[in-house]
Amino acid sequence: MLKGTEMSPDNQIINFYETRPLTFVIFGVLGDLATRRIIPALLDLARNGNLPHRFTIIGIDQAELSKQAFQNKTEKNLTKYSDADASTIREFCSNITYLAGSITSPHLYARLKTALSVDAHALFYLACPPTLFDTAAEQIALHGLAGKTCTHRGFRRIIIEKPFGTNLARARKLNTLLHKYYHETDIYRIDHYLGKNAVQNLMYFRFSNTVFEPLWNRHYIEKVEINVEESEGIGTRGAYYDTVGASRDMLQNHLLQLLCLTAMEPPDAFAPDRIRDNKIEILKAIEFPPHSALAPFCVRGQYTTPWAYTKEPNVHPESYTETFIAVKAYIKNLRWKGVPFILKTGKALEKRCAEIIIHFKNCPIEIPGGKPHANKLILRIQPDEGIRLRFNTWNDDEYLLEQDELVSTMRNSSDSSSGPYERLLYNAIIGDSSLFIRFDETEEAWRIMEPVLELIDSEKHKNLVYYPAGSKGPDISMLLKEQADIAGSILQCL
Repeated sequence: MLKGTEMSPDNQIINFYETRPLTFVIFGVLGDLATRRIIPALLDLARNGNLPHRFTIIGIDQAELSKQAFQNKTEKNLTKYSDADASTIREFCSNITYLAGSITSPHLYARLKTALSVDAHALFYLACPPTLFDTAAEQIALHGLAGKTCTHRGFRRIIIEKPFGTNLARARKLNTLLHKYYHETDIYRIDHYLGKNAVQNLMYFRFSNTVFEPLWNRHYIEKVEINVEESEGIGTRGAYYDTVGASRDMLQNHLLQLLCLTAMEPPDAFAPDRIRDNKIEILKAIEFPPHSALAPFCVRGQYTTPWAYTKEPNVHPESYTETFIAVKAYIKNLRWKGVPFILKTGKALEKRCAEIIIHFKNCPIEIPGGKPHANKLILRIQPDEGIRLRFNTWNDDEYLLEQDELVSTMRNSSDSSSGPYERLLYNAIIGDSSLFIRFDETEEAWRIMEPVLELIDSEKHKNLVYYPAGSKGPDISMLLKEQADIAGSILQCL
């Protein structure tokens, strides 16, 4: 069962969908995202009874494969990325078909139109390279498969992967094109972090616990770190990753979304648009200095030996694409004035971890046994969702202050609760857009990122720090120093 969808009980949803079949079309189906995330999530939806009995998955990619070859390939992949038994996987794969063709070819969409039933509900998932989002969306609409002029009797929705555009101008251009052909209610901009239990719990942790909410401001908090670290390299994603880097792949979306949920004001109602409005207010209050003055607030890196980024498949041998980035931001409002937010993400680091670290201010007095350490609250998102609180205690044997830690693990990696893609795909099917991104959020995020992208483009190899794969990554201590924070406060918050 999916959690958080009680507003539409599963039996009612399935009864509704039994009247029409559902077709799920995946562009870029042979890519890493579809192989490891989207198709396993659809399998979980099917075996948990959250897909209608009559469903079809149409995979689209350039490789010449027969339907049977694609089914065999998918079945093999699912034994690796799903815990379903062999018979369940085999039955699921019998609902899969494949179309070979280029996303830029009108002929592909004519064949797709033939494959789609006029009575079917359909979702089109653009898991292809971001440079092809506009082409795919336009061709889908021009061939009458979805959009404002579509005459099919079932719903037709389009799901767009991140990054939505590659900069502010291109994001606006893509959004203009989408609104030319589609109603906003049929556009689903996805950020899978919003489907994670721990991310959604951020709001409930903050706003339902009076022990923390009164302290959630500049009077008690020294700084905030938001870290998303990955132990793996880019794998087979070189063709995609070398065009976007860590800034566009992670910082512009995942990390800024985490910042919004950490820093936003309490909504007056827990309705989707009220929450989005409050997130927008935070994004509007963030502003980096011009790229010419940004260097002290930004650390870029690229992993090297024992396995170097520039040796990965489909990566340019002289690429300056960053696989690590850390930036310091300030929020220009009363709650957070002068509090630095350090956002850090990277590939090929020593561990896989996503967490938010709240550094509280030092205790203003000294007591016998030593100066108290500053308290820390660590909100862990992955791999094990939980909370850690570091606080001072008295060691009676040594007559010293020492730090202790209160640990609460809410869920671990083996939890059977639905994963983020399963939850988000389910919500797209039932027409619930609350966990998807509104365009003004994307627009503000790209506005914030403009100086960072300009810095990357202007410096190229300059100031790019090379770090060993499997290490902690580049030194970011300069971002954590209080003296740098003072300069940042003057620059950003006055």
